[in-house]
Amino acid sequence: MNRRQSLFAFAAIPLVATAARSGIPQPFKVSLISGEREGSVWQAGVFVELEPGWKTYWRMPGDSGIPPQFDWAGSENSAAIEVGFPVPRRFNDAAGETIGYHDQVVFPVFVTPGKLDAAVSLRLNMFFAVCKDVCIPAKARAEAALGASAANPLLNEWQKRLPRLAAAGEAPFITALRFETRQNRPMLVVTLMGQAQDIFVESETSAYFEKPEFDSATGEAWLPIANLKDTAKLRGVPLKLTLSTGDSGIEQTLAIT
Repeated sequence: MNRRQSLFAFAAIPLVATAARSGIPQPFKVSLISGEREGSVWQAGVFVELEPGWKTYWRMPGDSGIPPQFDWAGSENSAAIEVGFPVPRRFNDAAGETIGYHDQVVFPVFVTPGKLDAAVSLRLNMFFAVCKDVCIPAKARAEAALGASAANPLLNEWQKRLPRLAAAGEAPFITALRFETRQNRPMLVVTLMGQAQDIFVESETSAYFEKPEFDSATGEAWLPIANLKDTAKLRGVPLKLTLSTGDSGIEQTLAIT
C-alpha cells in the first residue's frame, strides 16, 4: 500500500481526538497566533509545531500526500479569510517525492473584518497530515481573538517566506516554457533570468513535475513530468510556478500554447 492509499485508508479515523483521550503523545501542535492590523486587514497565522523528524505538506503535496485544509466556520466578524503558503522544500524517502515543511511552519492568515471597529474571533478546524516513517492524517482545533494590534516576530518571519507575485511590467523571472523529451521522458523546460534552488509546478491536470535539473550554461531548468504521458494535454493549461530563491520565492503563472 503506497502512502496515498494509506492516508485515505485512515482518513475517517479521528486520530487526534483518540490520541487526546488516551493520553498518547501527538507529534504536532497547532495554534493560532496574532499580529498587527495593516489598514483594514488583520494579520494572523496558523502555527504548526512538529516533533523532530516529522513533516507536513504544502498545498501541492507532491506525488502523494494530503494538502492542509482550513475550515473557518464559526469565526466572527470575518468577511474574508485568506491563507498564505510559505515556499516549501522537497523531500525524498521510500514512499516517493513529497513537498512541504519540517520542524515547524506558520501559514500566514489575512483577515478582512466585516466591521472595522470590532474585534475578530477566529475558529479553526484543520485537517492535514504529518509524516515520519509513516504518514497519518490529523485534525486540530484552535481559536484566537484579534483585537489588539502588535508586531509578532515569528509571524513576520514566515510572512517574508511567502512567494511574491511577479508584478506586471517588471522583467519576468521566467522568460520561456517549452516541452521536450529527454531520456525518453517528457520534460518541462523553464528558461530563467536568475538563480533558483527549486521549482514547484501546479496545474489542474494529473501531471506531477518532479525535481528540476538546472543547466547553468543555458539558464534552463528541466523538470521530468510524471503521471501524464501526452504533454499535448498541458497546452493552454495555466501552470503556476513557485520558485524557491532562498528563504523566499517568486510565483508566476504561464501557459504553453
